[in-house]
Amino acid sequence: MTQPESKLSRKIMDALRLEGYFVFKVHGSEYMMAGLPDIIVCAKGLYIGLETKMPATRNNVSTIQKYRHDQIREAGGAAFVVCSVQEALDAVDQTLTAAGIIQ
Repeated sequence: MTQPESKLSRKIMDALRLEGYFVFKVHGSEYMMAGLPDIIVCAKGLYIGLETKMPATRNNVSTIQKYRHDQIREAGGAAFVVCSVQEALDAVDQTLTAAGIIQ
């Protein structure tokens, strides 16, 4: 059975692709850096990491995930925890607005 977060991630990626963004899923393994966001978005040249959580587990972000999100932000990217398709779209819009790309 597919996990609820996986279904949500697919819905988010589908919606972001419809907006014309490059999107891919990070599949964790022993070969991947720990704590990377679940979804990576390239929108208008900006890097945006999205950590997908179900609403009930929104605050269950691990220490290593928080650390990676901080690293992404310090490098000039954006990182968010999202619990819905709309939150993901809003996060991308917020990032593009903050960068002065959209108003």
